[in-house]
Amino acid sequence: MTNTQVINENFQSIKSEGGRRTQKIADILKAAFSEAVTEVKEGATTVRPLAKDLADHAAQVVKERGQEAYVNAKQAAQETATDEQDIIERFKLKLQAIVNAIKATLFSRVEQTEAVTLIEPETEDQSVVTVDSSAA
Repeated sequence: MTNTQVINENFQSIKSEGGRRTQKIADILKAAFSEAVTEVKEGATTVRPLAKDLADHAAQVVKERGQEAYVNAKQAAQETATDEQDIIERFKLKLQAIVNAIKATLFSRVEQTEAVTLIEPETEDQSVVTVDSSAA
């Protein structure tokens, strides 16, 4: 055999073996892709309801927590409003007590002043009238 024949035979062997290996790899890839698609489809039918349940549960938890937060905030606002009303009422009562004390003080002074004023003009008028009568 000549070198050319040996090279040709080796080349043909490589070509033939390479073709078989390439076909075998292609078959493996096709089968793997087919199995992968089947797994994805089956997984989707299994996972989809689980994911939906998880999402529904999460939404319910968020809703409940939101309602709890709303109720807590509303209660705190009402308590604050009640506290503010109590403070306002106490302030009004104290202010009313101060006003009543001022009124009592002023009215007692006014009454004393009126009593003195009422008495003094009468005395002055009588003395003035008496003085005016004598001088005339």
